[in-house]
Amino acid sequence: MRERVLAKSHDEELRALKTLVTGKSVEVLYTATHLREIQQIPHESYRQEHLDLLWGLGAAYLTPITNMLVRSHPKNVWNDFLENESQNAKSGTKSLVEIQDLIHRKLSGLPVDQTFSELNAMLQNDLQIVLKDALSHLDSTLGSEVGEDQLESMKVQIESQLSQIKNMQGLDVPDDQELGPKPFRELDQIKEIEKLPPEQVIPSIEGFFRKENPNFHWSDYFEGTPENHIAVCYSLLNWAGYWADDFTSMGKGKDRFNASKNDLMHVQSGARCYLLVSNDVAFLKKADAIYKHLNIGTLPVRPGEALRYL
Repeated sequence: MRERVLAKSHDEELRALKTLVTGKSVEVLYTATHLREIQQIPHESYRQEHLDLLWGLGAAYLTPITNMLVRSHPKNVWNDFLENESQNAKSGTKSLVEIQDLIHRKLSGLPVDQTFSELNAMLQNDLQIVLKDALSHLDSTLGSEVGEDQLESMKVQIESQLSQIKNMQGLDVPDDQELGPKPFRELDQIKEIEKLPPEQVIPSIEGFFRKENPNFHWSDYFEGTPENHIAVCYSLLNWAGYWADDFTSMGKGKDRFNASKNDLMHVQSGARCYLLVSNDVAFLKKADAIYKHLNIGTLPVRPGEALRYL
């Protein structure tokens, strides 16, 4: 919807949709995922185009975790986002996220230099750094907001977590174990899933998954939040190859794994909206199966469909 791009594409549906949502009758939302995608753009002028577009659309920022709407100028939100990224780098949180990303990539069969044992050691080290940083700043950040007893309780909790890190069990995966989604996708039942109605897809995959992994329970690893339910469903769809977004491919200059992770987070945020709009058909198909399975009312639509709906 950036004006320079619309002028080249001559996409009249997108232009009409842009005109329709520019006003008070429709509220456009953006999230930290959009900001991370803007951050990945190498040219500063193009980054500014995206921020200018958000301001022109009167877009509101949907905050992570709290799901509050912030209607400040997108450039102010952007500056806060960059400051938060800087603070995360200093505290070790950014490094912790990067190690977790490496573990997920390795499990997906992508090339990662470190072994699981080395990644686990790195994870333990960074967890200690993050918790020690939190402990050292507890008084200055929350000292005036919580009572002395509550503050002391938080300190005891963090110290307990620090002592448990040494005993944290890492992934024990044999060197000859075939990683990635290929074995799962080769199951005969999985090959037929795209023929099923959207609302039946995830229950079918979960059934096959439980049959192959009878002792595995999602609740052992994830809290039962809507966002986590969506993440589990999206991952099952991707691993089963349901309108897969090639998250295991590493083309020249393309990081499909990272793009797939962003798509997952867009589906999570989209659950807070009436419409989730995209030109990516595979993305919309996965979102539709997830929302129908979890009884979420969001409609995943292409721009022309959004235009007719509105």
